[in-house]
Parts: sequence; C-alpha cells; structure tokens
Amino acid sequence: MLTRRDFLRSSLQISALSLASTHVCAGEQPPVLLSASWDDEQSSFGALGSNIVGLPSRGHGILPLPAGEAIVLSRRLGQWLARINWQRGELIQLQQAAFDRHFFGHGLLSTDRSTLLTTENNDENSTGLIGVYETATLKRLAEIPSGGIGPHELLWLVPNRILAVANGGILTLPETGRTKLNRGSMNPSIALIEWPSGKLLDQFTIADKALSLRHLALASDGTLGIALQAEYPLVQQHRNAPLLALLRPQAAQLELAPQAPDLMGYGASIAAVGNEFLISAMRGNQLARWSSDGSPLPALAIPRPAGIASQGQQAWISSETGGIYRYNTQSHNLIELAGYTQRKWDNHLVLAA
Repeated sequence: MLTRRDFLRSSLQISALSLASTHVCAGEQPPVLLSASWDDEQSSFGALGSNIVGLPSRGHGILPLPAGEAIVLSRRLGQWLARINWQRGELIQLQQAAFDRHFFGHGLLSTDRSTLLTTENNDENSTGLIGVYETATLKRLAEIPSGGIGPHELLWLVPNRILAVANGGILTLPETGRTKLNRGSMNPSIALIEWPSGKLLDQFTIADKALSLRHLALASDGTLGIALQAEYPLVQQHRNAPLLALLRPQAAQLELAPQAPDLMGYGASIAAVGNEFLISAMRGNQLARWSSDGSPLPALAIPRPAGIASQGQQAWISSETGGIYRYNTQSHNLIELAGYTQRKWDNHLVLAA
C-alpha cells in the first residue's frame, strides 16, 4: 500500500530557481530556471528560494508558458502530464495518459503555444506515437506515428512544418516497468515528419544499433545534434562509447562525432549555444563540448551533470548532486553558483518564459 510518506518520497518537485547571483546588466532581471527534482530522504518539501510543486511521480521534460506557468511531463513510462504555476506553487491540472498509451517525458509546443505535441507509446502494438493536445485544456485531440519505437525528444526542424523525432529504439511496457525489452534488437532512428499531416519525410539510422538516439538540439548553422545513450551489455563497453551524432542540413546520413575520453556513454541532455553543442555526460562527470562541425572541444569537470539551459552565449547546468553552474562560451569560464544540496535535479533544465 502506498503510504503518504512513500508518496512524498517519490513525488516530483518542480523548482523555480531565481539566479540572483548571476551577473546581469543593469536593469536586467536574473534568469529563472525550471527543473524537476526528487528527494529520497525527506518526507516533506520546503522552498529553497522558490516555490515547489509536488506531483505523483518523477517528472522529466518541462515546457515553459507565460504568466508563471509550465507544462510538465512524467518520466519514461509516464502516466500523466501536468499544467502548473511555479510562481504560486500550484498544480493547475493533471491529465492522465490515454488508454493503452504512456508518455516518454518530452513534449513540444507549436510556435503560438496553442498545440502541445508529446512522445508516447502505443502499448497494444509497441509503436511510437506523437500525441496532439490542446495546450489550454490538455485535451487530447489526435495522434500520429513517430516513425519508430520508443520516441523520446522532439523539436521543430522547421517551425510548425517539420518535426525531428529521436526514436530511441528501446521497447518498454507498463507491465514490465522501465525494463528494456529489446536490447539485442534495437533500431533507433531520427524521423523527419511533416506537420500536421504526419507524413514521414525521411529517416536516419546509425550502424551501431546499441546507441539509443535520445535528445536533440539545433545549432545556429542548422546542424542537428543528437545525444546518445549506450545500451551495451558490458559496462566496460560504455567508457568511450560515442555520445554525439550529427545530422547536417541536406545530409544523407547521420555521423558520429569524435570525443574526449572517459565520457561513459550516457548523454543526459544536450543544448546548443550558437554553434557549440554541450552534452551532460552524467556518468563521466563531465560537460562534453563540440563545435557543430563535429570537432571535439575540451570537456569541463562537473559532478553528475544533468540539465542544460542556454540563452545567448551562456548556458546553465544542473548537477544531480544539487549544484548549479554557469558556462560562457566566449570566455570559456565555468562558475559554480549557489547550490541546493537537498535536491537531486532531473536531466532537463529550462529557462522560464
């Protein structure tokens, strides 16, 4: 039986971090970052310089909305999506997944924010879907195929016209939880889908099917960066597993980028700052860096890096150990800001709208 204490221990926390210590120009407001987090020890939540919203289970992706609101999506095999007001610490609406569907933790808004698209699974036939919702009400309107199995993150390659979808290739079902059922027969892909018709325009794969294509970012020059997560059977195979794949404009195939050693094969998140890609190599305790031409740049040491949010020439990085860092791509300075040691930040971090 799920007790109140168990519920609180597993509850998602959405935190709004006002980085007053961040250097800003006179008259500018410091940025506000939003992230999901969790706490295995405490049975109640308290605000650490911000409001916190508790939800039924761990959250993952966050889509900021105006007026202090956001859409939060539950972690892989998720059963809900939520609309919250982080300024008031209020859960506005909780929408359950449709019958025989579950969420993969990511979503995308149309440019006018009226439509919400989410990556989902059809639990009846194990195919990937993109759920279509009305943002204002979270009413489910339709669904289209994702072009593969286990769709994770999606973004606009061309706003409101062409979607890029990272089909991770991993089969999971509610009855077996987060167990990966097809490690020996994965088929990850990047699907380009016409919106709103749902027509599959193109699809890209890599030869090594054990590299799950998970997270996406778009550089200023139009290069799509894809963060990878290795699913090899042996731990030692992960040490120098590729972490970044690239899809260049008009390219016929994906290419794997060379990289620094010991990144440990797990890209928790990716962000583009101009023409530089940043990937949080959580298991390697490094912020990995590349130019969008695929050239590796020196990695930066961060313990258990998780989410990355970017704006202009700056990026903010959360750590699963509670730290918050700021990185400037021009000066190459990495600064640790005030941390929150009581929190375990999830893999994604966004700037409030």
